Amino acid sequence: MIKKETKGGGRLTKKNSISTQTGENTSSELTEISDKLTPYDIFERCIKRAQNLIDFHSDDKGSEKEEHFCDAYRAAIVLSISALDAFIRSIVTEKINNILLDNTKELPDKLSGYLKNLLNQDKLLLAARKYNLHEVVDKHIKEDFGTKSFQGEWKIKTFMELVGYQNIFKQVSEKADISETNLMKKLETYTQRRHVIAHSGDYDLNNTEQKENDITKKFAQDCVDLVSKFTKHVNEIYQKK
Repeated sequence: MIKKETKGGGRLTKKNSISTQTGENTSSELTEISDKLTPYDIFERCIKRAQNLIDFHSDDKGSEKEEHFCDAYRAAIVLSISALDAFIRSIVTEKINNILLDNTKELPDKLSGYLKNLLNQDKLLLAARKYNLHEVVDKHIKEDFGTKSFQGEWKIKTFMELVGYQNIFKQVSEKADISETNLMKKLETYTQRRHVIAHSGDYDLNNTEQKENDITKKFAQDCVDLVSKFTKHVNEIYQKK
């Protein structure tokens, strides 16, 4: 039996031996079953990276104020918000494709308006002539989304509404038993901190005396926990609709 090495955590299954007409048995083989990663699978892998950075610090490794620990906390925040960004981008793209493939239903008004602005009449006419409208739309959506950010409460709310999820923060707050206002405020706080870290090195560049912002393990852990909880409930809502 020859074992086949796999990457990415694919599963192996054994085929049954088959007898030939001469009575000989063919050799058994191991065949890889590739499990397609869902947007939430990818999110969980990315958020685990953020948690790993926080777990790098423990009580026996010194003060959490030490420089290398603080930078790990900053990286954890950036990774967490990036994981959420990728998740929202993926499910919105996936949902648009599913809506377009179901020609028995009308397009949501906001999605229809978005697509009309995205594709001019010449592009639509050419796609209609070639019978590949879905492929053309998918290509332009991915190109457009590649230039956009899906971070922050306003953008998340706007893009989820594009595919029919009205007030996603209210829906999540009810499932998670947390104040909608508090949920949006906290997520926005972590998102803005991510921006400061990514674009200003976590320095307050607006003050005359520029200094590095303080950060703690608790702040980073709270960010990871909130992003994880929010995304978990968004995924549950997404899977049901």
